[in-house]
Amino acid sequence: MSPETLALGRDLALIVLTLEAIVLALPLLIVPFYAIRYMRRARAPIRPVLRRVRRRAMQVEDATKLVSSLAAQPFLWARAAGDGITRGLGYLMRRR
Repeated sequence: MSPETLALGRDLALIVLTLEAIVLALPLLIVPFYAIRYMRRARAPIRPVLRRVRRRAMQVEDATKLVSSLAAQPFLWARAAGDGITRGLGYLMRRR
């Protein structure tokens, strides 16, 4: 291949890649524009729904915390009791 053919192929590849980048970037620019534009219209009807969703999410979070603490509590108590017994026996053994 001649250097002129390689240069022409390189230039065409750069042009095609530039066009491809523009085509791929268009949705990333257009979608947020329309999303922001129509968010004002949808904000009023969505607001009460979002409050209910937030309230339900907080209830689920509280229930999850309660269940996980109840599930983990026996293991924590056993570990703490074991550590306490070990330290107490260690203290008694050192005293003698």
